Amino acid sequence: MNEIVKYDNYMNGLKFSGFTTIDFNFLMALCSRMRDIGTNEITFSFLELRNITNYKKSNSIKQFIKDLEHMNEKLMKVTCKLRTETKIIMFVLFPTFEIDTEKQELTVAVNEKFRFILNELVKNFTRFDLNEFVKLDSKYSKTLYRLLKQFKTTGVFEVKLNDFRKKVDCPASYSTKYIMDKIIKPSLKELQNYFNDLQCTVKYEHKRGRPVEGYIFTFKPEQPLKPAPKELSGEIDKLINEFGRELVEDYIEHTSAYNCCTYAKIKQWITEDMDKKTKSKKQFKKFMERETSKEKLDELERILIKH
Repeated sequence: MNEIVKYDNYMNGLKFSGFTTIDFNFLMALCSRMRDIGTNEITFSFLELRNITNYKKSNSIKQFIKDLEHMNEKLMKVTCKLRTETKIIMFVLFPTFEIDTEKQELTVAVNEKFRFILNELVKNFTRFDLNEFVKLDSKYSKTLYRLLKQFKTTGVFEVKLNDFRKKVDCPASYSTKYIMDKIIKPSLKELQNYFNDLQCTVKYEHKRGRPVEGYIFTFKPEQPLKPAPKELSGEIDKLINEFGRELVEDYIEHTSAYNCCTYAKIKQWITEDMDKKTKSKKQFKKFMERETSKEKLDELERILIKH
């Protein structure tokens, strides 16, 4: 199954200054794997992270580690801010970002105040296929791809010029002609395979000289999931009751594009994937029991209870 990225639309309002295509791939991979796990830590092997981000810059582990460090350094500068009537809260996205050079692993945890962006999303969210995202060559295409996916059911994304500059991290020195020729047109060309009839209309201000006010991106809206046949609706309800609506819809959306599987097949895939996860946990438990003495396990338990 492909990796699905899903986050609250709040994230589309953040400015990722200086991010490269590699940085964006790392970040979206983290968001994909950390969805709906709360603030628990998650660990990636370097090999796993290289595979899901399509990392091909270098075979050198040192270079890979360097790229991870650079991405997190930029990520720590991203201003995350929440406002209430009485408070302004600022925070970093991932307070835990631990690179183990010996084990070749990356361990990450989501900030408690950031958890709403990746957990229990039922509305106002952006959702897309990580594999599609990492295949895009330009950082501008990647950003526009994310922004358009927020409006995939309406097919219309309208944005003011200054807001567009901020969202795509465009230098203020770029003229509107340069933006159109070097950012928008190349991005539209690269994204045509993912958005049907994708076009951009320039919106001008009604004043002398007709300065650019903003842009209107339009495309054919994505079709919602096909409703289940009546004779299968009961089975879908059972799947949702057993596995949760979000998980079931993820599987249905990904597989329906291929028109090759029944809902019974989707149930089989969900069960198999869950069995694999359970098996992995059991193997880890056996490893701990085999490699760790009872005294050490008892000591570890006391430490955990204490904290």
